[in-house]
Amino acid sequence: MRHSMYLVHIHLWASSACGRLPHTTAADIAGHAEDCEGLLHVSVHPEPEDHPVVGVYLRAVSLAEAEAAAVRLWQLAQTALPSLVGWTLLRAEVPLLPQALPNPPPEPST
Repeated sequence: MRHSMYLVHIHLWASSACGRLPHTTAADIAGHAEDCEGLLHVSVHPEPEDHPVVGVYLRAVSLAEAEAAAVRLWQLAQTALPSLVGWTLLRAEVPLLPQALPNPPPEPST
């Protein structure tokens, strides 16, 4: 099977009691991801503070498998890292990039 590279955004939420994601979150997640086949890179977008996004670049055979792998990665990291315990996974999805559409819809006229 042919693998493609996907960027999956892991959208998080936390109560104000959690504060911010630690600045080491991307490295911490990558360090606990040995079992996550296909992981290439992890980045964190910490804003807004209570709804940060973890970006996961990975190789998978399909979009659905990439999103499922990102959820498994998050669950593995959250179990291993006390700093992630209070965070709730809202969704893990490949973002739609308008420039990737073959024929973007026309802009509405004013």
